[in-house]
Amino acid sequence: MLIIVLGGLLLALPLQAQFENFLKGGVDDANRLFNAYMTPFLKGVGYGFNNGWYNTAKPHGTLGFDLTLSLNAAIVPVADQSFVFNNSDYQFTRLVGGATSATLPTLMGGKTTERLENYIVDPNLPPPGEVVVGDYPAPDGIGQDIKAFTFGQLAVPSPIIQAGIGIVKGTEIKVRWMPSVNRDEFSFKYFGVGGMHSISQWIPVFKNLPFLDISAFIGYTKFSATYAIPAGSIDGANQQAAFDVSTLTYQLLASAHVAVVTGYIGLGMDNYTTRFRMLGTYDIYPTIPEIAVLTDPINLEAKGQGGFRTTLGVRLKLAILTLHADYTIREYNTLTAGIGFSFR
Repeated sequence: MLIIVLGGLLLALPLQAQFENFLKGGVDDANRLFNAYMTPFLKGVGYGFNNGWYNTAKPHGTLGFDLTLSLNAAIVPVADQSFVFNNSDYQFTRLVGGATSATLPTLMGGKTTERLENYIVDPNLPPPGEVVVGDYPAPDGIGQDIKAFTFGQLAVPSPIIQAGIGIVKGTEIKVRWMPSVNRDEFSFKYFGVGGMHSISQWIPVFKNLPFLDISAFIGYTKFSATYAIPAGSIDGANQQAAFDVSTLTYQLLASAHVAVVTGYIGLGMDNYTTRFRMLGTYDIYPTIPEIAVLTDPINLEAKGQGGFRTTLGVRLKLAILTLHADYTIREYNTLTAGIGFSFR
C-alpha cells in the first residue's frame, strides 16, 4: 500500500503545477518546460528502483527465504534542483514583468516567486498583435516538503517490497510484486525479478572461507501507473497522466559477516528508462489552429545506460529480523534503509 500511496502522490504533484497553463503555450513549449521541470524526478525514480535488491552476497539455502521492505532516496544534485528559463527558448511562454531570463526550481527543487504567462500572436490585432491567455505562478518544487520521507535529504523516494527464495546450487530468486489496481481514476502495476548466484562456491580459496561470500546479481523492475486528471479549466476527453519505469542492474557482490553483523559491497552498472506522458485531448484556444486542440501533448523520457555504481552497506540480523542500510555512489547518490524477515 505504501508504494501505491507514494506513486499516486508523485503522479499528482506535477498535475498541480499549473500544467493546464503550460499547455496554453502549445506542444513545443509545454514539452520543453515539463522536461526541464520533471527530469530530475524521472532520473531519481530510475536510480531508486535499481536499489534495495540485496543486503548480503550470500544466497539463501534451498527453500530459505526472506521478505524485505526498503526505502530508497536518490539524492538530487544541486545542479538539478533548478533550471534556467530563457524567454528566447519558448515560442508562446515568457516571464512576467519584462525579465528575459530567470532561475526556476525543478520538481525536486525549492520555491519561487516568479510568474509566467502564455500568449498568442494574432495578426488581426494592433502591434505587437499579442493576446495574453494565461498568467500564473511558476511552479514550486517539492524538495523541502519530502525531506521527512527521505532521511532528511532532498531526494526522490522509491519504496520497495520484495521476497527472495533459495533454490539450488547457491542460487536465489528475488521477486518484487504487488496486486495490480485497475480503477477508472487510477491504475497501477508493479513487478520485478532478480537472480543471485554464488561465485565463491566455485573458487577453492574462497569456498573455504565461511565468513566471506561473492556472488553475481542481476535485477529487473517494471512499474507503471496512470491517473485520470480531474476536470479542470481545459475541455477535452480521456485526459490522464501516465508514468512508467523500467530498470535493469547487474552487479558483482561481496559480503563478510562477523556474528550478527554483515558488511557488503556491490560493484556494477545501472540502466533505466522512465517516462511521463499526458494523454487525451485538450481544447486550448479554438481560434488558433496551431494550439486549438492538443492530442497526447506531453511525452517525456529519461534514460540512463550503463552508469557505473558502487554500493557499501551493513546488515544487522537478530534471529529472523534483519535491519540494513547502504549508500550507493553514482550520478544520483542513493541512501537505502530497510527491514526484513529472513529464514535460512
